[in-house]
Amino acid sequence: MLVVAGLDPSGGAGLLADLEAIRAAGAEGWAVATALTAQGPGGARGFEPASPGILLAQLDALVLGAERPRAVKTGMLATATIARTLAVRLGERPLERVPLVMDTVLAASSGAPLFLAEGRPLGDALAPLLSRARLVTPNLPELAALTGLDVSTDEAAVRAARALPARAVLVKGGHREGAPLDLLVTRGRVTRLVGRRRPGTARGTGCRLASTIAALLARGAPLEEAVRGGKRAVERYLDRAGALE
Repeated sequence: MLVVAGLDPSGGAGLLADLEAIRAAGAEGWAVATALTAQGPGGARGFEPASPGILLAQLDALVLGAERPRAVKTGMLATATIARTLAVRLGERPLERVPLVMDTVLAASSGAPLFLAEGRPLGDALAPLLSRARLVTPNLPELAALTGLDVSTDEAAVRAARALPARAVLVKGGHREGAPLDLLVTRGRVTRLVGRRRPGTARGTGCRLASTIAALLARGAPLEEAVRGGKRAVERYLDRAGALE
């Protein structure tokens, strides 16, 4: 599968975390860098976006051979220009039918911005990719930023999720108090996925979740099965992280 994201040199998030999660799910990951970031234990200090030309060169070097990716996962996209360029390329052969899982990375865990909308509303800047996505995985602040809608209740979050043009949305509920509740929202159904909150914090959970889901889709799993498998993988990661503290 193909993963398109920023390079976090600490390995806590971004491409390195993506590839680790993909391998753990039994798939092979091809990595395309959208940006170089300066990140570490003290948080993010900035990033340098890739040019559209080198983005497309990376993609073409990987996908124009004999093998074809069976899923695509996007993380940090860095700029609206990169998002738009990628959306066009994913609409062309041989990628036009490959399922896309989109992790809407807008900021680092420290709060530092990781996406430049270039003067456009966030939802508009990402609309071409959102409409291409098989699944989008925003947390509650990201969902609110993308739609401009209230997400303070489950019902409001479902309405906001259905305002996005994606085929399905996994609303991650970790920012809400109490037991974390994720909502898998499609046009005709809402599936409630209740988790257990762990003490402490860990970076890169969103990266690992979306990458595992995409890897399982690449292996032929149905969407809900892939989502549940992704959640189990993140729970194991959090348990390991807690044991190391």
